[in-house]
Formats: sequence, C-alpha cells, structure tokens
Amino acid sequence: MRERITISIKKDLLNKIDQQIDGSRLRNRSHAIEHFISESLGLAEVNNVVILGGGKGALKLIPIIEDSIKSLAKYGISRIHLAVGYLGPKIKEFIGDGTKYGVKIEYLEGGEGTAGALKPLEKLYKKTFLVVNLDDDLLLDLKKLTTFHRQHLAVATIATKDIITQKGIYVLEPEVFRYIPAGFSMIETDVFPKLIEENKLITFPVI
Repeated sequence: MRERITISIKKDLLNKIDQQIDGSRLRNRSHAIEHFISESLGLAEVNNVVILGGGKGALKLIPIIEDSIKSLAKYGISRIHLAVGYLGPKIKEFIGDGTKYGVKIEYLEGGEGTAGALKPLEKLYKKTFLVVNLDDDLLLDLKKLTTFHRQHLAVATIATKDIITQKGIYVLEPEVFRYIPAGFSMIETDVFPKLIEENKLITFPVI
C-alpha cells in the first residue's frame, strides 16, 4: 500500500537523484526516492532465509548447512528457517537452535519437495527472502546478489554454478508462492520453468 505525500528537496540533491534514474533499475523519481530511503533505513536488506536441508543425503549436507548458517550470520541474518525431512531429528541434534552460531533457527518439517517445503511460509514471508539450496560451497557476496535482484526487478534470481541442477542460492519475492502448487513440487522443475516463461527469473553471474 502506498500513500501520496508532498515533500521539499534541495534542488542539487534532486538533480543527483534524477541522474540515477535509468528507466530500469530506477524507473522514476518516486521509485528512486523510495529506493534510497529504504537503503538508508536498512529496509532493503533481506531478513528472511530458508535453508533446504532435506532429502536422503541430508546428513552429508550438514557441513554445508553449518557453513551457510555462519555466512548468513556474518551478513546480519538473525533468523533462519531450516527445512528438514525424515532425517530432521539428527540434523536438529547437530545444528540445535542456532545459539552457537548467533542466530535463531526454526525448523520446517513435512514439506513435500523443495518448493513444497516453502509453502508453509506463504503467510509469514511478505518481503524479499533467500533460499539456500546447496550440494557444495557457493561463495559469493550476498549483498551484491540482493542488490542485483532489486535492480532487475525479478520475481526470482538464481546464483548457481550448475544451470542444469540449478542448485544454489535464490532471491525470491513473495509472488513466487503463487507458482507453488499444493502437494509435492520442486522449485527447480515445477516453479522456475513457469517463471522463465513469464520472463520473471534471472541468473546472477557467478565467477
């Protein structure tokens, strides 16, 4: 919901704002001013994160999960949802509640597939969020990733080393929940193809 307001801005400052408008990353004055205010207040940061830790090979992923949690904590993330499958109790035993990493970890159980695991968060996640879906390390600057996502106004941005499996780190908008059907579904094969068809998915260049 937006509210129309009237403000006064110094002319030289307004000129600097106008110079940043390119019609794509920043569409117009209103969009530019909203963007810079959000940046200054820290509202543009991503605070919601899901780590997908289910599947038969979940126990082998524990070191990756742990490294991901540590990296997210350094980025300033304070709460993480960890989606687990039938090996959940063993993962919980090792990872715990997140205290040792300086974060709060809440567990998601019972989700069907990588997309189905996200569906319970539909009413909770109302802003941009991250999904970590890794089989091995993917070192990248999360700040650059989220900035790239915002600049391109995508529903989904993928950072991956393997475009075939599409395992990686995703930046998603709440709109993505509309593409997740009830029951079992995979984000890689059921959701992303739909977004690609509608030109709502982009890929972050991983070097």
